[in-house]
Amino acid sequence: MNTTNPLPIMVRYNGDGEHIKAHQMNSIYVADSIKALATVYQEAYLEANKIYKSKVNLESYLEGGFGEGSIWWIFKLFTSENESQQSLDKQNISTKIFSSIEHVIRLLKQIDLSTTEIVIKDTSDGYKININGELVYLDELKCALLTNPKVRAALSSMAMPLSDEGISSLTVNQGEDEKNTIKIIKGEEQNLIASRNHKHIMDDGKITGFYHIDTLSYNPKSKWILLEKDYPKNSITVLIVDPKFLKNVSENQEKFSKDDLLEVEGVWFKEKRKLTGKVSVTYTITKVIQHIPAEDRQWKLL
Repeated sequence: MNTTNPLPIMVRYNGDGEHIKAHQMNSIYVADSIKALATVYQEAYLEANKIYKSKVNLESYLEGGFGEGSIWWIFKLFTSENESQQSLDKQNISTKIFSSIEHVIRLLKQIDLSTTEIVIKDTSDGYKININGELVYLDELKCALLTNPKVRAALSSMAMPLSDEGISSLTVNQGEDEKNTIKIIKGEEQNLIASRNHKHIMDDGKITGFYHIDTLSYNPKSKWILLEKDYPKNSITVLIVDPKFLKNVSENQEKFSKDDLLEVEGVWFKEKRKLTGKVSVTYTITKVIQHIPAEDRQWKLL
């Protein structure tokens, strides 16, 4: 087992408020921020281990202090790994992790506050995300951090103190190289605090054809289970959004039962809740072309 020298991560909050000048800060903000940075790095190393097939173990220890108009603390990260398991040396991993964290924060700061959902798509060159109309490409680790809910929540906790009137900036430095610096200034924290859903779309396509109704619902927000007509063992769980069809359902203009047949058009996409998570497939029916009751089916299909 090889252990590296400690890697220092300095976190500094600055400002001209009465409390920060006296080296004081809301204790809840301090506790949440300390825990948040530990979470960001712990999750980042876990994601990197999955991606690079490494087994780097991480431990962190805390030192604290203050300077003029600021309060700060230093995390000392200790990493270790069995030599037989190394696929990327630990210094490269730590550098890549920091640059990936910095990149994700930069992206989140750029996303318009009106954007409530982040959509990530797989491409032959990696992953792409639309940032205010501009396509940005991500590598695997950056995508993993952006889609990790623990990392996003932790970044929100780190940015939260900037909502305090007297605190103007947050700076995070890794090691002694000034290039390894992340800075968030007052006004940018809202983009990190904002709660956003995300979709990591691995693949997508269209569905058309005839499907038997297996399970139905008269609640427009509930999903139906359909069985493919020619391959009834293939079942799909769908959300129907066709407004005309939903109107007929709500007004009881049509009666439905198990084994009725629907001719439909729609879309599907494969999605992961996080990059290294499990794949799920979502089906949405955008148009119900026709509904054929079970007792009429043999005649209408002739």
